[in-house]
Amino acid sequence: MFGKFKINLITAGVFITLAVVFACGCGKNAPEQTSSAAIKAANADYVSYTLCLQVLKGIAQSDMVIPAGAQPHGFEPLPRDIAKIEKADFLFYINDTLEPWAKKLGGAKAFALDRNLPEVNPQDPHIWMDFDNASVMAQNMAYYVSSVYPDTEQQLLKNILNFQNEIQMLKRMYAQIFANCQSKQIYHIGHLAFGYLAKKYGLQFKPLKGANADSEPTPKDMAEMIKEIKQNNIKYIFTEEALNPQIAKAISQETGAEVLYLYTVEHITKQEFEQKLTYRQLMVKNMENLAKGLNCKA
Repeated sequence: MFGKFKINLITAGVFITLAVVFACGCGKNAPEQTSSAAIKAANADYVSYTLCLQVLKGIAQSDMVIPAGAQPHGFEPLPRDIAKIEKADFLFYINDTLEPWAKKLGGAKAFALDRNLPEVNPQDPHIWMDFDNASVMAQNMAYYVSSVYPDTEQQLLKNILNFQNEIQMLKRMYAQIFANCQSKQIYHIGHLAFGYLAKKYGLQFKPLKGANADSEPTPKDMAEMIKEIKQNNIKYIFTEEALNPQIAKAISQETGAEVLYLYTVEHITKQEFEQKLTYRQLMVKNMENLAKGLNCKA
């Protein structure tokens, strides 16, 4: 059924034999087949939602369970969130580590996107920050839908190829930009979401311990980062737009370093949600800010 995907989607050294991998699991757990025009896809967070908008373009109605502006870590679904899942034919989510509630609530209609990824660090669940992983996650989503609705295969193939082209473009841009940077150190006030990017492009990710939505750093940790920023004459520090900006502002005032923003993709502001920013657009924003902060020359 999915032979065309196997032939055309072998890019960047990523080879996923989708039909073999999912032949046993996907069919028996799939929702009951109906007309593809009536497909409703719920998504646990913005990562799967933005992939869904591109992969299932012209095929399904997409919705997001976690409200825009909310933090996905520690999220507890409310009755209105559960209602979205119940009305959907599919519930797409990243993995059981980030969204432990998804499989429980979605049951047979819940499909994780973390199958057969080329680059996985068990200590870092932010798998989509690796471009090859994002490519395979999109393929997984397409396979799940095609297995239930075979009539969608041609449109899925077109959508996937468009997404793959964007991934290849991102990889070329990142490789070119980060090959020549004055600094390699990313001083980040936020959570550990950028390890994949740092490893792939030879950058040094230096996060401030405890700076996330659920906790705050200790005065000692803040003092140590401020000292290191001053010693290394760092001109730019990074934080996440969805986090409380006060910690980053305080460090900026102490060091004179300008604050730049990075996007984890998993959560997004209400305004950005309304704009339906794509994975490519968000990763380009990250590239531009990192390039400025690290003084990179294309």
